[in-house]
Amino acid sequence: MPAVRIKGKPISIKEISLKNKELIAMGFEETSSSDLPNGLSNKEKLILMDLNQWQELIQSIVSVGDSLNNANDIIIEGEIKEIELPDDNPKGVATIVCSKTEYYKEEKREKAQKEKPERENEKHIEQKSQSEPKPKSNNRSVKQKKKDLVELHKKYDGICQGCGQRCDKKVVSIKKKKGERVIACPDCSQRKKRPKFRANNNLVKWVAQTSNIDEEKAREELETFPSTYALVAFGPITRVYWSWEKTGKIETVFVNHSGEIFNLCYKDGTQFLRKNNKPKVEHKSKRKGRGKLFIQGDEYQIVNKEEIPVENIEVPERFLNSSPRREKVVEKINYYKQHKKFDRDVVVIKKGDKAELADGYIRYVVIKELNLNKAKVVYVEKANS
Repeated sequence: MPAVRIKGKPISIKEISLKNKELIAMGFEETSSSDLPNGLSNKEKLILMDLNQWQELIQSIVSVGDSLNNANDIIIEGEIKEIELPDDNPKGVATIVCSKTEYYKEEKREKAQKEKPERENEKHIEQKSQSEPKPKSNNRSVKQKKKDLVELHKKYDGICQGCGQRCDKKVVSIKKKKGERVIACPDCSQRKKRPKFRANNNLVKWVAQTSNIDEEKAREELETFPSTYALVAFGPITRVYWSWEKTGKIETVFVNHSGEIFNLCYKDGTQFLRKNNKPKVEHKSKRKGRGKLFIQGDEYQIVNKEEIPVENIEVPERFLNSSPRREKVVEKINYYKQHKKFDRDVVVIKKGDKAELADGYIRYVVIKELNLNKAKVVYVEKANS
C-alpha cells in the first residue's frame, strides 16, 4: 500500500513483541482529515513503531512543554500493512507501520512553511552571486561530534560519569573529566544537582489502587524509578524516565525539574489522567489596595520584590495539570524580546530557602525556554497569616 500521513493523538499505548522485536503499539485517534484510502478512514488506527522512534516522539512532545495527555498534534508517516498481531491486540484495525514521527505546534509549522520560500529565494540568490566564495560546510565536524557521542555513550553504557544516571544518547553531552572525554546528563552538564524525587500524593493513591498495593510501596516504586531507569527526554519544564525491562508495570514517568513525579504511563497503555484543575487567578481588579494581591479569591500581602535564581523556584503540581496554550507562551516570548523584561513579575511564596510559584506560570515557562538564569519575583504571604 502507498505511504500515508495522519495527524492525531494517542488513545492507548502498549509494548508488544512481534517476530522477536519489541515494538510500541499505539492506538491512534485522528484529529484532522488524512489521505487514507477509501474504507480505512473510519477504522480504528494502530501505529506500530520501534522503541527508538517512541523515544524520539516522547522527546519531541516534552521539548515543547507538553505531555502524552494533551499531545493532539502528533503526525505519523508510514505504510498500511496487514500484520498478524498477538492474540490480545485489537482486530479489524488499520495497522500503520511507522517510518517517521513529528510533533510541533501549529504556529511553528506555519512559521516553517512561511520561511521555506524565503530560504529557497536566498539559496537562488547565492547560486547566482559570484562575488563571494561559498563558506565551507561544517557538516563533517557535526557528523564527527555525533559519532563521538555515540561511541562514548556505548563505552560508558549510557551512564553519566558525574552522578551515575543512565541516559539515552539524545540527552547526554560530552564533557572532560580528569583530562578524558566522558558523557554527562543534563543536570551535570549544567553543574546542577539531580533533584530529590518525590511522588505527587494523588499519583501515589492512584498507583496503589490500580496495582493493589499499599501507598508506602507505591511511593517507593515511583520515587526510585528515575534513578533506576533511563532519562530519555529533557524539556523546558519536564523530564521523562523510561524502563526497558519486561517485568514491572510502570513504563514511563514524567517529572518536573524540582523533582516532583506528576504523571506516568503503564506498559499496557494505562495512564494517570489528571483533572484539569489549573488554579484560576483573578486578573480583573487583581490589585485591590496598595501592597495587596488576590489569587484564587484569597488575599495576599506583598512582602518585597527581588531577583532570584530560577532554580530556586518550585512549581506546585496544580500548575502542571495542563500545559499553557502555546500562543500565550509565544506572546510572552515576543514581549520579552521586544522590551527586555516581562509585563509583570512572577509571584512566589517563600518556602524555606526556596520560592513556591503562586502566579505567573506562563512567564515561568518562558523564563525556562529562554534559558534565563534569574527571574524578577514578587514575594507575597497570605493576609492575616
